[in-house]
Amino acid sequence: MPNVRFGRALYQARKSRGKTQEWLAEQIGCSKSHISSVETGARPLQPVDVRTADDSLGQGGRLLRLHRELYEPRTLDWLDKFHNLQAEAELIREYQPILIPGLLQTPDYAAQVIPAGAPWFTPEEVAKRVETRIGRSTEILGPLTPHYHAVLDDLVVQRRVGSPAIMAAQCRHLVDLAVSGRVLLQLYPWGTWPHPGLNGPLALISSPYAPDVLHVESVYLGQTSDDISAVRRYGMLFARLQADARSTADSVEFLRGLIEVYDDGAWPGVAQV
Repeated sequence: MPNVRFGRALYQARKSRGKTQEWLAEQIGCSKSHISSVETGARPLQPVDVRTADDSLGQGGRLLRLHRELYEPRTLDWLDKFHNLQAEAELIREYQPILIPGLLQTPDYAAQVIPAGAPWFTPEEVAKRVETRIGRSTEILGPLTPHYHAVLDDLVVQRRVGSPAIMAAQCRHLVDLAVSGRVLLQLYPWGTWPHPGLNGPLALISSPYAPDVLHVESVYLGQTSDDISAVRRYGMLFARLQADARSTADSVEFLRGLIEVYDDGAWPGVAQV
C-alpha cells in the first residue's frame, strides 16, 4: 500500500497549504490528472517530483522521508522509521508495560537499558547509542509539539534497571516532565483488571501531513500500519488504558513516593496500588 499512503500524505500536505491540484501540477510540470492519480494511490510519484512537491509545499523534507521509507525500506531500520514518525507528529500516544519510553529516559537509565538488551555492544557503541537516544529526545520534546501522552505500567518505574540512585533520577525526570505539562503522564495501577494492555507496547502517531499510524513492538522489531480500522481499534484501546490509569496528579504523587524509597537506597514493593 505505499502508493495509497504516500498519496494521502501528498493530499493532506497540499490541502494544508490551500493549494489546488492544478497549482501543484504546474510546479512539478505534469498534468492535473497525474496529481489526482498519485493522491488516490493509483500511481507513484517519481523521486525527482517528490523533491519538487516537498519544496513547493514547504514540507521541510517530510514527503521525501516518507517516500524513502515506503519505497526504499532497506535504507532505514525500524527505529529510524519510528523516530521519523515521532519527529513529524502533532500528537504521540504511547503505552509501555516494560521500560521507560526512549523519549523519556535519562542518560544513566538509557546506559543501563541498552547494553542489557544487547550485551554484544562495545562500551563505545553503547555510549554512541545513548547519545543518539538523548539527542532525539531533546529534538522531539524540546519544542511545544508534538503533544505527548504516555501511559506506563507501575512495573515500568519499579523494575530494577539500575541502582536506586539511577531509578530516583529517572523518576524525578518523569515528575518534572509531568509537572511542567510537557508530557501528559499516567501510571497504570498494578492490580487493575481486566488489563487492556497485555499485548505489549504500542504508539499511535498523528501528523498533520500524513495518515495516523499505529506502531507496535515485538521482541526485536517494530511494525507500523496506517490501516484505518487498526488505528481506530488501538485508539479505543489506548483510551481505555487512560481511563483506567491514575490521573496525572495521582501519578506524580505515586512517583514521589517511589523517589523517597529509592533515595533511601531501597527497592519498592511491586504490588502497590
